[in-house]
Amino acid sequence: MRLRQVIIQTGLIGVWCVLPGAAGSVSAQHALMSAANPAATVRNYRGSIGNSHIEMRLQADGDQISGSYTYDRIGQDIKLAGHKDHQGRLELKEYDTGGKQTGSFVCKRELDDPVDSECTWSKPHSTDEILVVLHEQYIAFSNGLRVVPKLITNRKSGVDVSYPQLIGGSGSTAAAVERFNRRVTFLATKAIKEFEPGGDPGRNSFDTNYTILFGTNDLVSVEMYEESDSGGAHPNDRYWTVNYDLAANRELKLEELFKPKSDYQTAISKYVATDINKRVDQLEQDEAKREGRPPKPPDDPLVSDEQLFSQIEAFAITPKGLMIYFDFPHVMSVFDKNFVPYSIVSGALRRPLKRP
Repeated sequence: MRLRQVIIQTGLIGVWCVLPGAAGSVSAQHALMSAANPAATVRNYRGSIGNSHIEMRLQADGDQISGSYTYDRIGQDIKLAGHKDHQGRLELKEYDTGGKQTGSFVCKRELDDPVDSECTWSKPHSTDEILVVLHEQYIAFSNGLRVVPKLITNRKSGVDVSYPQLIGGSGSTAAAVERFNRRVTFLATKAIKEFEPGGDPGRNSFDTNYTILFGTNDLVSVEMYEESDSGGAHPNDRYWTVNYDLAANRELKLEELFKPKSDYQTAISKYVATDINKRVDQLEQDEAKREGRPPKPPDDPLVSDEQLFSQIEAFAITPKGLMIYFDFPHVMSVFDKNFVPYSIVSGALRRPLKRP
């Protein structure tokens, strides 16, 4: 189980930020607006059961949980019903259209556990368990837009890719939707073309799945997570993103979120470096506890804020802050994905954040 795969994005909170549009004009007026209704209990997730990509919708009524999920390859809703106990353990049973139970989900910890919610799926009366990965999405379209998965598969080369496409919209929105769809399709197919299968067909795999980290009428921010294995010493993985201003019909750059000449680079670098080094210390403490030994303090920090900003590979927008992505060497790739709260860069953003 890879540590980076079990980070669950939950607990979305609303913020407001005005982003720059084309030719310096202000657009995406509601890009980070009213990100969640505190009373709402419906949550949307993307993830996987084993190697199969899924989308799940859950609604809570006290401790009772209901909803459905869909396999990308099949596209048919599967009913879910269950409960959550006082310790956050989630148990869901799935049912076919005739009401027969066909499987069970168990998450041993809260879905918003910062490390691992330990979710699995199993058939009824079976002890065999399959790893389940879930990432919460934020989707708040109110103009008829919706997201659907587009699939590219090739069993011979081990390709299994899901990427998002927008459906709906009219007028200028329709033009932006078409351009967004072309951009994501181009990047997904480009990544597949760059994959070089190894000599052993049984070892080859190229898997990509997506999460909508932010989706409103004006702005869509997509995280793509890619894993590939061509028979080398270890699999490869990376993140890539698309941040699209639908109002201005253009892709956003990180620097466009901030005021000119503001030192947001230093703020982001210092926060990320400190956070990574804290996570390194925590991992050492956890490992030492499992091995029954005292933790060993590091001789030097794993990363420093100097030159860190220049190593950023991608970014994404969420209701609570920015996701910053790196492409570190394999031995420290668990730190490729980093969250930066808006409070760290609020003074540098083009407009102050407002909480509804």
